[in-house]
Amino acid sequence: MLTIDNPRTFDWANMPIVECAEGNAADAHFTLKLFYIFEEKLEELGVTKLYETLVSPVTEVFADIEFAGLDVSQEVLSDVGRELRIRNINAEDDLYNCYRVEKVDNLSSNKDLIDILYLRDTGFGLYPPDKTAKNSPSVSAPTLKILLEHIEEELRKRSN
Repeated sequence: MLTIDNPRTFDWANMPIVECAEGNAADAHFTLKLFYIFEEKLEELGVTKLYETLVSPVTEVFADIEFAGLDVSQEVLSDVGRELRIRNINAEDDLYNCYRVEKVDNLSSNKDLIDILYLRDTGFGLYPPDKTAKNSPSVSAPTLKILLEHIEEELRKRSN
């Protein structure tokens, strides 16, 4: 495989053709090996027909989009951005209406979120499903997603 340390400083114009050919051949070889692995996995999962009829035909479309780009309406993009900002503001306002969140809390602050969710006596008192590298409770997006899943599952159990 063709491996270089820094593509910005590598001298592509003066690279020996033999090295280029060997790198390309290795890339093709490993790509074919991956294809066989994926093909076997698709068969094992029983989704080969789905792949052939749905995913494979759109691959060319996605490749064209990746190559040529995609026309985006600046006006529609601005409208979507405005709508998302409004939704975020409304969601944050709803959180401040919760008695466990104090008006002085900064919901953009990891420290305040840790206090609200895990540590504060008047907070939610949740158990942190994950910790940071510094061993403090995590409020990363994946961790918050796990918490939400746990809460939704508990609510489902209680509603039955």
